[in-house]
Amino acid sequence: MRFLSVALFLLLGLGLGARNARVEAAAPFQEEFPQSQAWARATPSVVWCGDRATLEVHIVGRSDVVGVQLTNRGETDRFTLYDDGTHGDPVAGDGVFTLADAQLYCDPRRLEASGGTGLWVGFLRVRLRDGRELGNNYGLQVGLVHPRYRGTFQVHDFGQGLSATAYAFFIQDAHHEVFDHYPVATVYCGKSNFAAYRKLYSVLPDAFDFAVVMPGEQLVRPGDFAENVPYEVGVSNQVRHIGMPIFDHTARFGSAGRLKAAIYLSFASLDIFDHEIAHTWGAGLGADLGLIQEGKAGRFHWNALSDIGGQLGAYYFAPNGEVGHFAYNGDDTWRWVPNTTVEPYAPLELYMMGLIPPEEVPPVHILQDPDLSDPEHITAAAVRTVTIEEIMAAEGGPREPAYPNTPRAFNLAFIVVQEGPFDEAAYAFFSLLSQRLTSHEPPQPHSSLAPFYWATGGRATLDTRL
Repeated sequence: MRFLSVALFLLLGLGLGARNARVEAAAPFQEEFPQSQAWARATPSVVWCGDRATLEVHIVGRSDVVGVQLTNRGETDRFTLYDDGTHGDPVAGDGVFTLADAQLYCDPRRLEASGGTGLWVGFLRVRLRDGRELGNNYGLQVGLVHPRYRGTFQVHDFGQGLSATAYAFFIQDAHHEVFDHYPVATVYCGKSNFAAYRKLYSVLPDAFDFAVVMPGEQLVRPGDFAENVPYEVGVSNQVRHIGMPIFDHTARFGSAGRLKAAIYLSFASLDIFDHEIAHTWGAGLGADLGLIQEGKAGRFHWNALSDIGGQLGAYYFAPNGEVGHFAYNGDDTWRWVPNTTVEPYAPLELYMMGLIPPEEVPPVHILQDPDLSDPEHITAAAVRTVTIEEIMAAEGGPREPAYPNTPRAFNLAFIVVQEGPFDEAAYAFFSLLSQRLTSHEPPQPHSSLAPFYWATGGRATLDTRL
């Protein structure tokens, strides 16, 4: 089981990471309203562009909030919510502020340019009894889908709350078998709760190398009300000499032996998908040589002082506050690569995945006390070089099976789970997200997703068709 490094976790929480940079802040506010004292919900969580939703903000643990608003970036929308039994609010004075029938701002041209889907993000602003204005930029997210996709995705109903389109499998979790509650939920999907995967295999064959579970709305953790970050759970591994043990837990998931990894993704986010799928093969390679970030939280990410880069590199936090990693210039200097850069897999990762031979992996450099005064020509007080030959020797030999006798065409099941029934907008929205993972195009502008085919340099494909 692998988790995000502390660096990446912090970046996700701050909205700074290249692999999760979708939320932009709205207008500033006087003081921060603690995230642990409010959570928000939209019903439905996905709408056709221009349609309406009911917005709720639940204030927790305080009684001095007298006004609540949600405003989007640019403030084209500023909705006032009510806790007085009007405007769709069911119970006056219970700390739940509501607005029914809110028409969410949506630009269909922008949706068209981004593949048919997008997000409306509402930021919390509150007024206290003493007149202070507080807020935060964590963001309530609502899925938007272009109306031209009405009628595009045929739905097959398996019964018992299970259905599918050509690109996604849907579970109506009415009895809370997958997630314990909605939207405040304890997420253990794939770690100790395998219900979603077993439901998949109850009606579909064992034909998938990977399986993704995505909630149909934002889920937040009890206590701090933060959205759970994506993670990967190893299901099986038959590859030798890549720093991982041989294991097979497929029976727990309902697979007869094929499934390699189970991935949890946050609502509507594909941003760090390639990062998570890379965990299927590591990173555990070269741990004894210092290639792995030290510390429990970062043990499956590359050393932040190395120039490996790619999808599994831990970020280096520069003294000036910038975040990124190092790339070798070839002349004993390095350049700075900001964390906002969308990157393909590194050669060492491609070797680990079985997509290139060891001869194509350049030496790895580990810097000591880097000098970042010139970000295009970074130097270091000392540099240690590690070759692929040293790495293979440390791991007991070259990768087995070795390139080119390795799989390069992978299948993935995209599973969506929510408490209530799915409507046509939700079927279209999540099917389009799944379809996007199969793209052979470069990353879209303003997107943090590196499509798998592009990230592998065209060496491997991903098919999400069911």
